[in-house]
Amino acid sequence: MPSPPVLPSLPSGSRSRLRVALLSLTALSSPALVLAQETPDQIVLDPIYVTSASSIATSVQDAPASITVIDQSEILASGGRSLNDVLRRVPGLNLTRSNDGNSQVSFRGLSSSRTLTLVDGKRISSRNTFARHYQGDLQNVPLDAIERIEVVRGPMSTLYGSDAMGGVINIITKKNTEVWSGSLTTEFGFADESTTADNRSISAYVSGPLGENLSMSAWGKIAETEAPDEPYAYSTATPPAPLFSTNGIRTKALGARLSWTPLDGQEWGLEAQTSVDNYLDDLGGPDSNEVTKNSIALNHDWTLGTGSVSSYLRYETSENQSWNTTTSGWNDPIEYDTLTLESRYTSQTSIGGRTLDYTLGGLVAHEKLSDPQTTANALIEGSVDTAAIYAEGRYQATEALSLTSGLRVDHHERFGTHVTPRIYANYDFGNGLMLKAGYSQAFVAPDLRNLNPNYQMGSRGNGCKPYRGPCTIIGNPDLQPETSDNFEIGLNYQGERTSWEVTAFYNDVENMISARRTDEVAGNDNPIFVRDNFDYGKTAGVEFGLDHQLSDDLTWVTSGTYIAKSEFKYGDFDTAYPMATTPKWNVTTGLDWQTNDRLKLSGDVTYVGKQAGYVVADGLVVGEGEQASVPAGQNSKAYFLVNVAAAYDLTDSATLNFGIDNLFDDQPESDVDYREDGRVFTLGVTTRF
Repeated sequence: MPSPPVLPSLPSGSRSRLRVALLSLTALSSPALVLAQETPDQIVLDPIYVTSASSIATSVQDAPASITVIDQSEILASGGRSLNDVLRRVPGLNLTRSNDGNSQVSFRGLSSSRTLTLVDGKRISSRNTFARHYQGDLQNVPLDAIERIEVVRGPMSTLYGSDAMGGVINIITKKNTEVWSGSLTTEFGFADESTTADNRSISAYVSGPLGENLSMSAWGKIAETEAPDEPYAYSTATPPAPLFSTNGIRTKALGARLSWTPLDGQEWGLEAQTSVDNYLDDLGGPDSNEVTKNSIALNHDWTLGTGSVSSYLRYETSENQSWNTTTSGWNDPIEYDTLTLESRYTSQTSIGGRTLDYTLGGLVAHEKLSDPQTTANALIEGSVDTAAIYAEGRYQATEALSLTSGLRVDHHERFGTHVTPRIYANYDFGNGLMLKAGYSQAFVAPDLRNLNPNYQMGSRGNGCKPYRGPCTIIGNPDLQPETSDNFEIGLNYQGERTSWEVTAFYNDVENMISARRTDEVAGNDNPIFVRDNFDYGKTAGVEFGLDHQLSDDLTWVTSGTYIAKSEFKYGDFDTAYPMATTPKWNVTTGLDWQTNDRLKLSGDVTYVGKQAGYVVADGLVVGEGEQASVPAGQNSKAYFLVNVAAAYDLTDSATLNFGIDNLFDDQPESDVDYREDGRVFTLGVTTRF
């Protein structure tokens, strides 16, 4: 999909990495005080234009959604080694770890599985080759190749369909350039604890013309995070399982794009990407998994008068091989293939003398799964065809009020037709202050594994909630889609030296997909749970962010989330259990100091609070009431993560980066089924040409 040119960002948009948790309680009150000190003639806005929130190019403040944009300058200034480091600054976004050590991205108290990852507006499906323990899609696009990241908090099913219930992360890669340019980055991470491993990477990006009307860009990355030498602790499962921080992984990725503009107003593009991820064994044995991802896409953008048509045809195939310790060879791979054709027409018209921007689109997709590994002695396979049409319009009702409404009609070959509406209002009070409010629906269709009655998966505990594990989970062909009603209202202010936002949200999930305990047991004597739709799940809270330029060289940044409600009900039990492993308070705050023309210092403190909805159901045995249970992964006590970084421009085209992550090596309580990375010293150099 085409993206409009990115204009210079606000001075306050530098959003560095220093954030002090002790200042977090003032984050909600400080914006009002700062606003009172600013006068209208101080407000100078240079908007960054985005498309993820509405598919219609609009500024961040005018966008009909809660959206955060991280541009290339902010990525470089953050000193982040991965997208997880960069995303930590986003309000409403939580970075927590599951009990397998993998870092997860979640929004607004919902599960990380409700976060949709896109690259240039196209969904990534490779995680479907895993039933669990997937290490994510964020490591394969090198930071050198990223133009910006658009993060939409809240559901976007109208534009993107299933899985976009919590939020959307859209990684926008750099467009081809008319002159040859590029960058090369090398990075090293040195851990001082045996429970956190060293890491290293090299990545590159290059772009330029090949001939008249023809240009190309290419990027590559080689990276490795070693497996930890020993666990931090052992879980309370039977038998106890070792707990690690980041799992070891070795990544090789390569991508290329050709762009051809045969006529004014027309552009053809051909993209290809490939990557191989080797998951390293925690105890030093052979690699546990080898994940191969390949994709190819044909794009076409065509300007028609005042409108434009954007289309793409994309094929993605992924394979996941697991190592067989008995045969000392690779098992047959799990395969997942996706073929997608999508087209959108965007234009503008006038109704009653007022502007209406609108989008009309359609999509057809075919997905296919072949899984010979997850279930012993069974091949779990299936396919599904889906199609959708959607429309969205943004009407400037008055000088101050704009209304956005959208409707998507999805047809799923198993679940028939599903309608998803959305309505949003922006009211401009002037002087940089905007009121935003909206209602939307979202849905998540059950995946092909959980619909298969032959599917079985063992769980140590997270899948057995609210009971303790282990258990065996089986599929259910009678599952229904999960749906939700979602509300948000907030204020957004942007000035010359200050920007802030406060948004309240409420999500009401119906037919929540989980697992229900049965009276049966598996061959290993584990209780059997069957995938089922629970009555409801609810989350509610407030997210907030503040950028304030204290001086020309010093910026204070705060972002955070407060989860007031996170619960789901299980059958007739009286106790409500938390929806996901999400802290009640998650606040990051800090400072960014441009000490001189070459040196930039930054640091942040992240406060990770006690689990939202933390609960212990006392003392009753199974079958006679509530089960004594603390859902796996709950954090019973707050902790802090402190990061510091420095960036020094060696020359106009070379920058040296240094940082210390988790400076004080802080960790959650020992009974929590996840661990953070320990102290890591990082060193890197980026050269540009």
